[in-house]
Amino acid sequence: MAYAIHPNRFNHTGQVQTASGLDVLAAIWLFISGFVVHGSYAMAWNNWIFAVIIGFFALCRTFGAYRQSWLSWLNLLMGIWVLISPWVLMGTPTHAMIVNNVITGAVIIILSCWSALASGSGATVQTAEVRRDEVPPARF
Repeated sequence: MAYAIHPNRFNHTGQVQTASGLDVLAAIWLFISGFVVHGSYAMAWNNWIFAVIIGFFALCRTFGAYRQSWLSWLNLLMGIWVLISPWVLMGTPTHAMIVNNVITGAVIIILSCWSALASGSGATVQTAEVRRDEVPPARF
């Protein structure tokens, strides 16, 4: 058997789909939390807007953009914003808003990082059968 290294071969589609699919669920919760968790209108609008953007990028990754890891890196940055936004937008946020956005932001950060790293450019090793008539004779 011969071994061939294929640097462009991609085998982590399932991981990208799982992580990005869970990221979509986190975005759905972030959208719902704008209605459920009491805070300010600024926080509600912030959560709605970022939920739509994060959900859209995660859906793109879930259903076909497996190699575009930059979408997940953008989601990671938006997850950081979700995590810190209660203090930036409200000054003294409510306890419920802090808990909601810190947990949701951390989940988005972790899932986005997983999705982005799963689409890395690591080389995979594959085996291939080599027929004897294809191998040139050795020359001395």
